[in-house]
Amino acid sequence: MIYTVFLASNTTELSSIRTVIVPRGASFKTVLDSLESSGVLRVRWTLSVAGRLLGRTKTLKVGKYLFPRGLSNLAILSDLAEGKSRILINVPIPEGWRMERIALQCGKYLGTDTQRFITLCDNGAFRKELGIDAPSIEGYLMPDTYKFLWQVSEEEVIERMVGEFRRFYNDTLQRRQAELGRSLPEVLTLASIVEGEAVLDIERPIIAGVYLNRLKMRMRLEADPTVQYALPEGKRRLTYADLRIDSPYNTYLYYGLPPGPINNPGRKSILAALYPEKHSYLYFVADGTGGHIFSRNFSEHQKAVRSYRKLRREAAKNASSPG
Repeated sequence: MIYTVFLASNTTELSSIRTVIVPRGASFKTVLDSLESSGVLRVRWTLSVAGRLLGRTKTLKVGKYLFPRGLSNLAILSDLAEGKSRILINVPIPEGWRMERIALQCGKYLGTDTQRFITLCDNGAFRKELGIDAPSIEGYLMPDTYKFLWQVSEEEVIERMVGEFRRFYNDTLQRRQAELGRSLPEVLTLASIVEGEAVLDIERPIIAGVYLNRLKMRMRLEADPTVQYALPEGKRRLTYADLRIDSPYNTYLYYGLPPGPINNPGRKSILAALYPEKHSYLYFVADGTGGHIFSRNFSEHQKAVRSYRKLRREAAKNASSPG
């Protein structure tokens, strides 16, 4: 009986290919149900008895597990208490996402609380703990592919992403920021606009240079991504009415940089904001292939805009043609 309850093999050949979830606040019964329904457990009652006799029904580490086959009940209980067989989950966070979308992504992949993630990002005391002197964490969540345990705390996820930003933004970049005479929020705000505009990496420093030229000449930035940030529904094709929205983020109405970052820029856009290309361009428009046509004056720009609109009309015409 002792051998059967404690030492006999009790995980099946399916244990190494089927994950078992132990969520936050799960009871021992819930874990037994999950082990049984997944086909990982051979005999439920022996594990139940072993857990109660050993007082191991409350020492359960939250996570997604892939148990080795042939584990005894003693080994299963030890694993649940220590979390040894928990798997790390890859969470891709692309460049240019807003914190709300990052929160949804973490909820999807990790089972974290989306609303609590957003609330923490907006919490002044939490930002202070992270050393962020800004109205929001927007801009400081470094895009990357991360590895986390299932249902890790929302604090740990945010701390990790901000920590990754801190590691990237090293002494060299901080010195460069000082040379430019800009604050960190200003650098990240410009980088976020570049992130919102650029598709081709080679163009990021050029785009940063355009906006810096416009700032120097006291021209409005007129950056579409800043208006999209002000829209309740988020990013979409803008209308002329959108350009009149009264928001401090509307750079068609207000001079200077917007109040803060409009997304979380990647490394290349941050570097572009710190090392912009020096040129005399003041305008740019899409070229229809993912890049942009850059212009030094309004007349050149209008010509480029007409060219782009012609390409769009031709593309729409071809798309609607039968065959």
